[in-house]
Amino acid sequence: MKKVVLAVGLLSAISFSACQEEQKTLTTKEIRAKADSIFATRVEYLNKQAAEDLDRRSAIEVKAIADSIVDAYRAAHPEQNTVPPQPIEPTVLPVQQ
Repeated sequence: MKKVVLAVGLLSAISFSACQEEQKTLTTKEIRAKADSIFATRVEYLNKQAAEDLDRRSAIEVKAIADSIVDAYRAAHPEQNTVPPQPIEPTVLPVQQ
C-alpha cells in the first residue's frame, strides 16, 4: 500500500512540476487586440439577439399602441364615433319577357 501511495505521489509531483511553465506576458497591444476580438464577437451576438427580440415584440406592442391611439382619438372626437350604415346593394330584378 505504501508503494502505491509513493508511486501516485511521485507521479503527481512530476506531472505538477512539468505543468509549471513560464507564462508569457502580453503587451498592451496584444491585450487590446484580444479584448477587441472578444468584444466584436459579443457585440455581433447581442445585435442578432436584439433584432430577434425586436421582431418578436414589435408584433405584440404595435397592436396595443395602435389600439391606444384609436381609443384616444375616439375619446377626443365623439361626434365621429358613429358607424355609417352599410350601403345597400342594388338588387337585380328578373328580366320579364
